[in-house]
Amino acid sequence: MTRFLVPVDGSTHSIKALQFALNQAVENNSEIILLNVQPSYNTPNVKRFVTQEQIRAYQSEESNAAFEKALAETKNSSVSVETKTRVGEPGIEICTEAKESQVAQIIMGYRGLGAIKRTVLGSVSYKVIHEAPCPVTIVP
Repeated sequence: MTRFLVPVDGSTHSIKALQFALNQAVENNSEIILLNVQPSYNTPNVKRFVTQEQIRAYQSEESNAAFEKALAETKNSSVSVETKTRVGEPGIEICTEAKESQVAQIIMGYRGLGAIKRTVLGSVSYKVIHEAPCPVTIVP
């Protein structure tokens, strides 16, 4: 069965991408993997003030909040949805997940960078477009 990877972070842009992906999944009898990428926080300054357990708890809390918003969009859909969390740099982790899960396509939102750079894609979207092992759809 065909699988689509949809990175979600709770933003309006990621929810719009998920809505698009749900329509595509219904039309193509596909599954969706929702991916949330959390920063690692493994820097010397952070390690002095918090424990690894606190970092993992925070990452889990943030990931669950993003999934909660996304899963609310899938309630009335017949599409099979799986959730995954990765830790690291978002562009790299999205591409790595796409390769490991052998998805047919990545469907993601873009992030505006202000009035001057409105036509330029966000840095994560830009990296994914150039590094992905499969086609990428950016949903405005």
